[in-house]
Amino acid sequence: MRGIVSVVCVVILSFGGCAEDSFSTYKDGGGGGDGPASDGFSWPDSTSSTCTPGSDTDGDAIPDEVEGCKGEDEDGDKSPNFTDTDSDDDGIDDKIEAGADPKKPVDTDGDGKPDYLDTDSDNDGVDDDKEDLNGDGKLGCCRTTCGEEIKGCASVAKDACGPSQKCVSGKCDPAVHYLCSNGETDTKQKDTFGDGVQDDKRATFICHSASETGTQGLKKLQWRKSTTGDWHLALEIAAVYGEFTIAAAKAKEAGAVFDLTASTQAVGGFVLSIPTSETDVNKLTIDLIAAVKQGLPGTSAVTQISGGAKTTSHDKFPTVLGIQLEASMSSASNVLAVRNSLLAVLLGRPAKDLSTLPTTVFGPAASTFSLRFQALLRTDGRVMVMGAVAEGAMVKDPTKDTGFLQDDLSNGTGLAQAKDKDTVECDPFLIDSTSVADIIWVVDESGSMTDNRVDVANNAKDFFSRAVKSGLDFRMAVTNVVEPGGSYKAALGKFCSKQYQFTATGDLVNPSDIYDLGGTDRFLLPNEQLLFESCVLNPPGYEGGSEYGLRNALDAVKNHLPRAANDPSKIRTGARLVIIVATDELPESLTVKDIFGMFEYQLCNVSAAKKKQITDVFYKADMELYLGKTLNGEGAAIMHVIGGVCKNSCSADIAHGYTEIADALGGITADVCQKNLGASLQLIIDSISGAASPAVLEYVPISASLAVAVGQAVIKRSRTQGFDYSASSNSLIFINTPITKGTQVAASYRRWVEQSIIE
Repeated sequence: MRGIVSVVCVVILSFGGCAEDSFSTYKDGGGGGDGPASDGFSWPDSTSSTCTPGSDTDGDAIPDEVEGCKGEDEDGDKSPNFTDTDSDDDGIDDKIEAGADPKKPVDTDGDGKPDYLDTDSDNDGVDDDKEDLNGDGKLGCCRTTCGEEIKGCASVAKDACGPSQKCVSGKCDPAVHYLCSNGETDTKQKDTFGDGVQDDKRATFICHSASETGTQGLKKLQWRKSTTGDWHLALEIAAVYGEFTIAAAKAKEAGAVFDLTASTQAVGGFVLSIPTSETDVNKLTIDLIAAVKQGLPGTSAVTQISGGAKTTSHDKFPTVLGIQLEASMSSASNVLAVRNSLLAVLLGRPAKDLSTLPTTVFGPAASTFSLRFQALLRTDGRVMVMGAVAEGAMVKDPTKDTGFLQDDLSNGTGLAQAKDKDTVECDPFLIDSTSVADIIWVVDESGSMTDNRVDVANNAKDFFSRAVKSGLDFRMAVTNVVEPGGSYKAALGKFCSKQYQFTATGDLVNPSDIYDLGGTDRFLLPNEQLLFESCVLNPPGYEGGSEYGLRNALDAVKNHLPRAANDPSKIRTGARLVIIVATDELPESLTVKDIFGMFEYQLCNVSAAKKKQITDVFYKADMELYLGKTLNGEGAAIMHVIGGVCKNSCSADIAHGYTEIADALGGITADVCQKNLGASLQLIIDSISGAASPAVLEYVPISASLAVAVGQAVIKRSRTQGFDYSASSNSLIFINTPITKGTQVAASYRRWVEQSIIE
């Protein structure tokens, strides 16, 4: 669905500029603040002329005498109906509304006023401009004939139709369906889809123009541009925006900040344009993380929660999204101070080079802060860094908005080039299934990992709880990293289901249990959290100092195929398969002689060619399985890694092999040296919930613009009860929001024009 936005410049309390607040109407021109302003006045469609019976002055196929020669002016725009191509100003041309015989225009509701003069043609309580959102007389992307091209809809094959339609003898069946409607309903039917739901009771009201209160329909945003920085930003209306000054700024060097200062928010956002000659976004990301770890003033430690996920942006640039660090301060600080210091570090500048930054402190004084950002490499020799700083406890508190606001500023959806415009989309869903995931943990049993296994076990309660709240139908499995040809090869890829006894420090009460094979080979259920904790602390078999994590992951998947619906030892039909590897070692299968030169495996950066060798040659069979290219696609999976990262604090091997595969599969890499893995595990479970969601959006949205309705109810963006957005899977997550099978859901959002439909 293409939508168009008009612009009103709103004065917002800030230290520079005027915000562009985009109020979508679907029928005005422009987008992203570039269209003509809507002032409530409709310009005449043609100049005044003499009404002549038998003529058609305005070319709408309705004869002048039918439209009226006495100066009739339905919409009061001072252009008589016979000169007005849209006489009732509902955004639908008269020639469309008139019907098959323009000499006898259709009057759908029989009220004596033909449709072309009636703003609610079927008298269903929903105005025509809110039913036919783009005024083309068609129902969204529902097709009549197979292969039909509809402007604003993705092309389909000659023997294909819209979503939930089938091609039958050249015709599309059914003729209309909720899922191909793109949020539209029929102006001539009170129950468009014949499902017993009146059109004024459908969730698609969320796609209408924003209400006066802002609680219904499209969400309003603030728009900001910079020519020097070449950015176009979509921000929350409440964000206080300002560009700051950089001393002797280089070409393409610029920066701005935008703060959300409310007590439930406390987020310090920023965007930077940094000139660079680097051509590898992965290396850029590693260098940026290293710079923050080494150079952020006032810290006692900076830990990598997630190295981010490499992908391609909506405007086709390489980018790494959702990079997350945790800064522990030597003494109490605040969001403003930490953010302003971070800017200088990322720019590679002394703090004195930056001026006109805000000085008003907001948010609580604290000693731990979350730093989250994206890095996007443009082809014009600049890297764009956009993100936000927030107090750590507020990010983790689901009752606050802080976490998802920080996500929105670092997930890449709010940033575009200055030239890019936005448009509006409406995605309908019929929720017929729950989010289903089977999760396999590959846990390194070595002594150096004892504290990490204890940490995973200690966080299991929150991990399970968050999965349940997200409506995730999940199972967990735990395997070891045993040697394929060793004494415990029987445990290779085997799952644990046995309860062991442990001391308070995590040691086995019975030491011989370390060699145990783990009981029945099966998945664990959501009510078996304690059993999961036991298996994490003592996975099947004994690794004996040799860590074959990738081999065990591969066998764990293959051994539990083919998929089955009700077999506790098999991966479920339709489940999203996820692998989580927790280790502080290099995989034993990735030896120095096979891939690396002497000690090269200890380097932060290895060449792109070497990375490609890892995924495309050495672990080719693994990648083909996880990408769904073998075994009928049943082994398709995402991999997340809790392992050694660049410049880690516990002398862990940098997790080469694991990280290259995880990056290729869109997974997260977290630092195994963290004192508490809770934040990283939260990111991982959120990613899993998103990947398993049945509500995948058609385009990448500007996530701050999302509005969602379930049936007749608006549900709010919330991590306690409502909906959230997963950027990694471009999907909606419903949290503590029961949705019965067949419920109609609709999501409205804005998106940047320069992108293609999600395949």
